[in-house]
Amino acid sequence: MFSGADIRLLYWRELRSALRERNIVINSILLPIFLYPLLLWLVYMGISFVVGQTESYRSRVMLQALPEQHKFLKTELQGDRQIELKTSPDPAAEISRGTLDLLAEFLPPADGAGLAGGNFRVRLVYDNSKDRSEIARGRIAERLGRYRDRYLETEGKKLGLSPAALQQYWVENKDVATSRQKGQFILGLMLPLFLVIMLCVGCFYPAIDCTAGEREKSTWETLMTAATARKNIVIAKYLYVVTMATLAGILNLTAMLLSMKSVLAPLLGGVAGGMSFRIPLSAVPLIVLVTVLLALFVSAGMMILASFARTFKEGQSMVSPFYMACFVPVIFLQVPGLKLTPVLALIPVVNVAMVFREAISGVYRWPLIFLTLAVETVCIALALWIAVTILRYEDFLIGSYGGSFGKFLKERLLGKRKEGTK
Repeated sequence: MFSGADIRLLYWRELRSALRERNIVINSILLPIFLYPLLLWLVYMGISFVVGQTESYRSRVMLQALPEQHKFLKTELQGDRQIELKTSPDPAAEISRGTLDLLAEFLPPADGAGLAGGNFRVRLVYDNSKDRSEIARGRIAERLGRYRDRYLETEGKKLGLSPAALQQYWVENKDVATSRQKGQFILGLMLPLFLVIMLCVGCFYPAIDCTAGEREKSTWETLMTAATARKNIVIAKYLYVVTMATLAGILNLTAMLLSMKSVLAPLLGGVAGGMSFRIPLSAVPLIVLVTVLLALFVSAGMMILASFARTFKEGQSMVSPFYMACFVPVIFLQVPGLKLTPVLALIPVVNVAMVFREAISGVYRWPLIFLTLAVETVCIALALWIAVTILRYEDFLIGSYGGSFGKFLKERLLGKRKEGTK
């Protein structure tokens, strides 16, 4: 029979044992706090290094048939530290070989475009399959654009035209999104994936250690002989794994929220400076609820699979497919504009990630949220039913059962036992 006192005693025993295990402490507490902030920082450092290397390149450029009245353009490019002007009898061949990055051909203006005099067209010849050539195209295009603007302004003044009259029309951008909405948009894309991954990481080692690890250390059978019901032992272990998973998820979310702005600011430049990376207080209860439900589901699945392993290493191989199946689908949800639909609400883990994502933005589709909670509750109940059913078999408890979960499900839970098996 169920005993709250026994469950509480066994639960605290599991927690104290976990704090003595280095792998569990690292993966369930330290990793969630430091991993993703550290990864984002490393990505920033990597991008900065690559950009620094790119900036040090001098683009090898050849100017062909530059009009005399535009010789100042050549003077400007000669003084540019990122541009190296070269000449070649066969520039196309050199671009193919990679010894020349770009050829800027100055051509006569199109029909009717040369009336003002001094007009010209520029054709940029480059090799898009080579990074240096593509970088040279971007640099020359930028500098030609600036030169064109100055040239048009000068010619307009000669004709008595102001810059506004020369422009004819203007295009203005007005962003109506607030800094908080921008930050919530980024959080909605990143945090659900990190939450699922960290929940899986947080309960991965505890789930294996309290099942396959106990069996490998020959303490599983001894624990089952304790003066309490088997259900109490399993419930205590289950609550312990759920606690570690929930702790990992919450710690990771907290670390991400605290470090997001400082890490993304160098990546996004001044854009991130005005963003507010905060979760609405109204969304916190729902986020905590779905986080706990997801922890309950993932912990139950991992514990069931790990229970069939005899060693810790074997448990890792059994649980890894479930681990991948949990977070890989969430990767494909990182699409802006994707909404929670009835179909997505029926898919475990995915539905929680979508509810989490929309809650960050303050969107609550309550019918679909209730459907998500119902689906997760049914999945948890099914997992617990499987766990309780497994406890009835002595060969499983003492570790003599040599089959996998699939074989156990087919032969015993679904009643498809082959003739002659016991």
